Amino acid sequence: MVDRAVDDAVIGIDANGSPVTIDAAAWLICFVPGLRRQWWHRYAHARHKHVFALRPLGDGTWLLVEPWWTRMMVNVLTLDEAIRFLRWGAMGDILKVRESIPGRGSQMRGWANCSVLVSFLLGRSYWTWTPNGLYRKLRAETDVEAVDLTRFLRLHVMAEADRQSAKMLKCVPSRHDERLEDALFELGTAIVTAMTSAPVIDLHKVAVSESRRYHDAAIAYWTSGPERAIRRIRKVLIDAKRRGEIGFDDCEAAARRFLAMLRGNLQLEVVLGHHPSPSHKEVREHVEFVVAIFLRGAWRVAESRRGGSGDRKSRGHSPVATAAQLLIREVGESIRDIVRGDDWASVAGCAEALWSEYASCTGLAWEDASHRVRHAWESYGKRSAVSPP
Repeated sequence: MVDRAVDDAVIGIDANGSPVTIDAAAWLICFVPGLRRQWWHRYAHARHKHVFALRPLGDGTWLLVEPWWTRMMVNVLTLDEAIRFLRWGAMGDILKVRESIPGRGSQMRGWANCSVLVSFLLGRSYWTWTPNGLYRKLRAETDVEAVDLTRFLRLHVMAEADRQSAKMLKCVPSRHDERLEDALFELGTAIVTAMTSAPVIDLHKVAVSESRRYHDAAIAYWTSGPERAIRRIRKVLIDAKRRGEIGFDDCEAAARRFLAMLRGNLQLEVVLGHHPSPSHKEVREHVEFVVAIFLRGAWRVAESRRGGSGDRKSRGHSPVATAAQLLIREVGESIRDIVRGDDWASVAGCAEALWSEYASCTGLAWEDASHRVRHAWESYGKRSAVSPP
């Protein structure tokens, strides 16, 4: 037997006999109908044939405790995976229950079915062997809450989106005298880093996949996430307009377009699993390109209102001078990857549609850019043909 004084000195034990003191967590206890018919289902409650537990971990992931016949399934889930279990829970009943520490349960319970194991997880001493029996015992506790999944998801998604947005914007202090190019680059880097992170990708997936079932949750994501970023971009543009750097009439619309350009295909590729979350270097290169394209259009509006072409060198934004050429190359190479075929006439329509998304920012109409895009398309095809496999 190890001496207690040695334990305390080497490890440190709290009042409950644990090396680590952990606050009691709130679990969502789901009483559900069976997914597959079992012989004993005829003797169980219609909607309470099984019970399992899960809870958010605070970092965008969820902890699942699912008692199977053959093992105890304990896994960390993404948000969209957790919602599949919560949808199952909504077919029965969901209770929000705080675990008891150190608890009043006992391992001397005999038959360890799902009800017994979940009761033990919660630190309860209830002598019941059925999910419905456990449901009735827990429902009688004064601090246990019934969960409406629609309302719960709306509040949860809103809280998660608020947390991610606050984390993003905390890295970007508001400075009214900062050059527009620098301000947009700094803000854009923070936004792209956030929108391609694992927690935000999970929120985005949920907002899209569950928008029909839980529309309020999708709206909460948009309001607390993208809409909040748009408001911050709009504020930066209004400050620049006040200083005379740009001449937009509608800074709200410009902010929305800038966010769309930041998102581009990059976020979609991460969502679909086609590309891992980009590195910091990749994010900076992407944002630098977007800012250059965006500001070319913004500065052209300002110059036209001043009645002249302006002196680009005096503004110190050399990346803008090559922005249109960079976009021409990007569109030409992207069309080669997206649309199969060696006949320009068969792909020109797709190229024009892609170019139209950025025409206002580059200052080049399709008629002026089409021959250069075609040249980039043809050159990329020739390079691909001679590249080794």
